[in-house]
Amino acid sequence: MDGETRIETLTLEQAVARFVVNFSFEDIDPATMDALKMLTKDQFAIQIGASQLPWSKKTRDFRNPRPGKATIVGDPGMKAAAVDAAYLNATYGHGFEYDDFFGNAHPGCAVVPAAFAMAEEAGADLETVMTALVVGYETYVRIGKWGSPAVLNEGWQPHAIWGGFGIAALASKIYGLDEEQTFHALAIALSHASGPTEYASSGGSIKRAHAGICVRNGIESAELARAGITGPRNFLTGNRGLYRMFCDKTVGEEAIADFLPETPNFMPGLSYKAYCCCACTFSYIEAMAHVQDRADDIERIDARVQTMVNSIVGTRNVNIYTPRNIEEVQYSLPAQMALSVLGMGNGFTAHKAILDGEIDLGEGSEVRRMIDRVKIEIGPDLDKKYPYFVADVTVHFKDGSSRHIFEEQSKGSPKKPFTPEEHMKKLDDLTTAFIGKEQAMRLWALVDEMKPDRPASEVMALVLPGA
Repeated sequence: MDGETRIETLTLEQAVARFVVNFSFEDIDPATMDALKMLTKDQFAIQIGASQLPWSKKTRDFRNPRPGKATIVGDPGMKAAAVDAAYLNATYGHGFEYDDFFGNAHPGCAVVPAAFAMAEEAGADLETVMTALVVGYETYVRIGKWGSPAVLNEGWQPHAIWGGFGIAALASKIYGLDEEQTFHALAIALSHASGPTEYASSGGSIKRAHAGICVRNGIESAELARAGITGPRNFLTGNRGLYRMFCDKTVGEEAIADFLPETPNFMPGLSYKAYCCCACTFSYIEAMAHVQDRADDIERIDARVQTMVNSIVGTRNVNIYTPRNIEEVQYSLPAQMALSVLGMGNGFTAHKAILDGEIDLGEGSEVRRMIDRVKIEIGPDLDKKYPYFVADVTVHFKDGSSRHIFEEQSKGSPKKPFTPEEHMKKLDDLTTAFIGKEQAMRLWALVDEMKPDRPASEVMALVLPGA
């Protein structure tokens, strides 16, 4: 049966379910394997480093995990039920705006913790982990492709919407569900989809838990399907399906090709975060670094932005010029531009210092004065020309001169990838204080090997202190 006939006879929903069921370890090509290993290291490091942040500890106390066989990062005191361990590790992995992104969502913080927790519970090996992880990632981003950036512009966090579908696919794979059961797991995930972006405007640490919530929802969607519960047949394309409800758009047969076997994996196109804030600020951070030596001479900064950038870090947020908490700082374009041009940094260390009150952002402070000089304007031409984040900045100086700076994508993206040394520095910053350099290197070595027959539990043992 050729590709054209399959496109005509499958619905999009059927194509997604069939893709999940038919995906195998042999479908992980070398480029995807390399991306998987780097993603896993990035996620483990973020989970370890963020596990001790205030909201992470509060979420751990709230969740009160049930006993089981899965590891909770940073918690040697117990083994937990897979859904609880995955919930907490995903919350840590999304816990400080440092996790990977594809488009405008964050697949890694969902699929890595879910795959390892569920594999531990099942006593499974790394071949199981890798197969489930990649199929979950691919389902997440391929469904998300057709709803972005509309879902963000409508006010939803893309990760909170797409994540449940990716994890439903991942869990269905580990549970060995058949095509009809997998179909219903994905359909049930629609009933879990939620997650508005109001946190970007008026704060709220609940955003940190969005990854944990969508992981729990995806696992439970698969469990409901396994128990015989069914979901709507048109969960993606219906009048009250995913794309119409969350994106205000119609998607149909044109999306089926993304789920056919000959379609290359999307995972090698992911981006990693070099900065501890919303990804759509990154190009602006790098633009401002060019004029750090003239920071004292700046009169005004004009930032032209894409609509999706304005939706999440721009004028739709009420406190971008007066950020009152760490969430508002991480989702304020003017604040991130100010921190960059003043040379204070935009990484883990700088934002931890802000959280601890060591950097003053109050009225009259150096940072606040620079924030006030940033003026934001939406550039519709940028929407039309660029499907990824860019920065279009003009800096005006007190002597009457100006400098125009344009940046496409940012460090950590496929266009500007991390060097191994740059990525290792990020990993060290997040892990050395908690598990030590020697143990971290043993963990990275196991991930780099990714021996298919190695038990998942052997890798997870090294995310605990003192292993």
